[in-house]
Amino acid sequence: MNTIALAVPVVVGLEVAAALGLAWLCWRLAERRNLLALRDIARAFLALGAAALIQLSDGAGNEVTLVAAREFFRSLSVWLYLGFMILGAAQLASNNFVTERVRRDAVVGAGLAALLSSGISLIAIADPVMQDMIANALRAGGTVVACLIIARVVSQAPEPPKMVLGASVVRVALTLVTILAAVRAGVAMLHSFSQFSRAVPWQPLLTVEFLAHCALGVGLLVWILDRDWALAHASMQSAEHRAGSDPLTGLPNRTIVMDRLDMAVALARRNATLVGVLYMDLDDFKAVNDRHGHLAGDAVLRAVSARLQHLLRASDTVGRIGGDEFVAISPDLRTSADLDVVVQKLREALKTDVLHDGISISVDGSVGAALFPRDADAALSLLAASDSSMYRDKALRRPAVLPTAAPPQIRTA
Repeated sequence: MNTIALAVPVVVGLEVAAALGLAWLCWRLAERRNLLALRDIARAFLALGAAALIQLSDGAGNEVTLVAAREFFRSLSVWLYLGFMILGAAQLASNNFVTERVRRDAVVGAGLAALLSSGISLIAIADPVMQDMIANALRAGGTVVACLIIARVVSQAPEPPKMVLGASVVRVALTLVTILAAVRAGVAMLHSFSQFSRAVPWQPLLTVEFLAHCALGVGLLVWILDRDWALAHASMQSAEHRAGSDPLTGLPNRTIVMDRLDMAVALARRNATLVGVLYMDLDDFKAVNDRHGHLAGDAVLRAVSARLQHLLRASDTVGRIGGDEFVAISPDLRTSADLDVVVQKLREALKTDVLHDGISISVDGSVGAALFPRDADAALSLLAASDSSMYRDKALRRPAVLPTAAPPQIRTA
């Protein structure tokens, strides 16, 4: 890929500056964000800048040794560029690090490819134009193959959920580079046989291809930053969820429940609506743990939590505030009768059979309710009122339903 085969030193110098500038930017971001894939992309642009720099030495001497050395190092720079771009894309696709052994193998492979391609081009060293066409054909063919590999690996990478600019730039740039490299390879191979090929202006073709390579690198850079941002955002959300959720059931914990109760009370004051607060606990839950173990108790808590979530509205909140105690918040109620409907739903949710290790464990619970502003006008007062109501409910139900000395009903499934 002779991306810098331009006759105008100013344009070549601008290409060198652009490649080295992108290499510096990628390396700095890699160091600051600890993104190792960007280091390989930085190495790729460094190699591209070296290829441009070597191109500036054309015409400095025509000795066979100097021409051979120049052709080898130019080819080496190009193959290193392609190799490091593939490594960067592979790390993007897999989100895994490339080992130093793989990186060394890529460098050795680039060296062998440079020896082969420069050696073939030197067959026509007596004809500088033909030599340049052979070198262009070989490097352009390698570019097409490299682009197909990169397209393959990035197609397997999941796109960032929100920011997709990098993915779009990569696709467009890959398409452009592949097309332009294929055109360059065809023109180079037909140069001696077609008048049309000899009339193709190389400078605009190579300049556009260089810009497409830069766009490809920038697209990979943005895509990697998108992935980094998405992973960091997901990690932050996960940490927030763990901090605000009960680890056993996944329900909101006491802190989140109180925050939502404060919010529901504030909205009810503003909109002149009612808020129902319901306090629940399981009857004789300690007996389940004592007789069947804590794993059975955990299974009961998870099953009850799932039933509570299923029976309540999407706008309601249900949380576990400790042990076998749950709190539900029902905002936007219109009458006290609406609260009675919610209480009945919760009684149904608490009365269930949970199967654990072939044993069916019958579960029931007590429910207490408080209504804002009828029973209290603040979040903590509402919670206390619903707690007191729950204990009254338990006291009324205990003689008839759960005698103190009796264990929970157990029957073999």
